[in-house]
Parts: sequence; C-alpha cells; structure tokens
Amino acid sequence: MDTSMSLSKSYVSEVVNNYCKVVGNVDAIIEQTGYKGKFIAKKMGIPESSYYVKKRNKSFTLSEILRLVDLMDEDDDDLEDEYLLKLCAECENDEIIYDF
Repeated sequence: MDTSMSLSKSYVSEVVNNYCKVVGNVDAIIEQTGYKGKFIAKKMGIPESSYYVKKRNKSFTLSEILRLVDLMDEDDDDLEDEYLLKLCAECENDEIIYDF
C-alpha cells in the first residue's frame, strides 16, 4: 500500500467508529439545525420523501452529513425574509382592534 501518510488499522478503525456514531446520532444533528424536514431536503437538493427515508434508515452519505452539519450554524436570510413576508401577509389580513 503506497500512501503519503501511514494509516494504522487502529486509526482507521477509530475514524470509522466515530463516523458511525455521528450517523447513529443524525437525529440530534437534524434537531440542532432547528429546521423542518422540507427545508433541509431543499437545502440538500434531494426530494423531501428521500430525506425522510434517509432519516429513518440513517443512510445519509458523508457529503449529506457534512451538509447537515453546515446547516447547524447557517444563518439563512432567505428563510428569514420568507418568514417576515408571510408574517406581514398575515397581518394585512387581520383586523387590528384597539382596546383602550
């Protein structure tokens, strides 16, 4: 085996075990993002149904896990703007009643 870095069996085993722990706790990662499944699926570029299957089976790929981790700290201005527009639209439809 010719590699620029010597990888011991114990090191590789430790990395794989840690990855398995992360995949096993994917629900906690998803919860920490604070986002709903539909939004996460959209950000990951996969159909919502595929997202839920992957979540149930804990079958996310490495790149998908990394994307979930990125979502944990992401400030999404588009989401914020969408929420504010929705809130404003709801306010326009409500009658304001002043009770003095």
